[in-house]
Amino acid sequence: MELSKKAIEAVPHPAAGQKFIWFDTPRGFGLRVTPTAKTFIFDARVNGKKRRVTIGRVDVFTDLKRARAEATRQADAFNRGIDPAAEKARKKEADARKDAAALTLVDAIKSYADAPKKKGSGYGSGVKLKKARTIRDIHTVTNRHFGDWMDKAVTEITGGMVKERHAKIAADAPTQANLAMRYLRAALNHVNDESDTDTPIIATNPVDRLKRLNQWADTKPKKGRLERNDIPVWVNAVQTELLGLKHGAEHRDALIFILLTGARLAEVFGNEQDGYPALKWSDVDLKRRTVTFRDTKNRSDHETALGTELTAILASRKVLSSSDYVFGDKDDKVSSDLRTAFARIKQASGFRVTAHDLRRTFAAVANTLDISAYKLKRLLNHISGNTSDVTAGYIGEITTDDLREPMQRIEDFMLRKIET
Repeated sequence: MELSKKAIEAVPHPAAGQKFIWFDTPRGFGLRVTPTAKTFIFDARVNGKKRRVTIGRVDVFTDLKRARAEATRQADAFNRGIDPAAEKARKKEADARKDAAALTLVDAIKSYADAPKKKGSGYGSGVKLKKARTIRDIHTVTNRHFGDWMDKAVTEITGGMVKERHAKIAADAPTQANLAMRYLRAALNHVNDESDTDTPIIATNPVDRLKRLNQWADTKPKKGRLERNDIPVWVNAVQTELLGLKHGAEHRDALIFILLTGARLAEVFGNEQDGYPALKWSDVDLKRRTVTFRDTKNRSDHETALGTELTAILASRKVLSSSDYVFGDKDDKVSSDLRTAFARIKQASGFRVTAHDLRRTFAAVANTLDISAYKLKRLLNHISGNTSDVTAGYIGEITTDDLREPMQRIEDFMLRKIET
């Protein structure tokens, strides 16, 4: 068809789909007609691949000579082997890399902290955001150790910088050094994961150098716990030395509860900063002798059994406490400040332990009593990362009723009388 306004206007719109009409020159210059529009296009092969370029709508491109000139320019580019699709992809990549080069560390860390989980419990079953405490820890740790890097572009952070900063932190706090670098590595990996480019924005994560050169700080897990012969002395101090203190009765019962269940501190007292409520009476069933911890660290509810003595302690507490919180006073006030309680206990018993030391004590006692590893894992609400454990498959789910006998044995051992 000749390139004229009259000829183009005479082309009818199809009722559906699209049709193509070609002009005489240059070869490949044409008109795409749809039910609602007429558009100039250029269609040809470049490097053996068929490509189509949109020049513009007829109602916008009213200058027909300019439309043909653009088609001629495209034909020349095709003849010189310039692929418009490849050029578009290269431009997109260049723009993305330019944007990434301007991305600062503070932006990268915020993006990583706000992003959904990529592993762990719950991953793969819908969008699972990180817990509030995890997000807070990411910002706290990275601000503390990389505060002077926050305005740097992520592409400016080098392996040498990482090595020097890690060594500086590790000189005083090896565990913090490793944690800070894990957060930094994850944030930089997230930059690559979220980019629109086919090649990584950050060619090599600078934190990987620590592993490659075996320079991660040598850290040992904390081992604080009560020795088996010290447990009765500590229990006696808890039961006798806290009376008279503000929240003394609540702290007394809560510490015994943590010792006899292996519960985490936040599962008992909650964490207002992270939005976790304290343990509620609605999650304690004194008839069934069970307690349920909600939305625990591994993102699941955890029900466990209670021993007979602990059930009696809770029954007495229910008479005196508030209607909502297990370890609240009569005004529903829950205090998680255990410093005075721990100081008083140390003065009386000689032992300074933390709430997590009591959890380690619980695990150590269970192991001493030859409670199976599978039941201990269930008691501590630990999730196994081994999905190919055939034995676990044979055993099947360990129920709360399966925990009653081991929990009673643990309680009997913990609450035994002081040997004289």
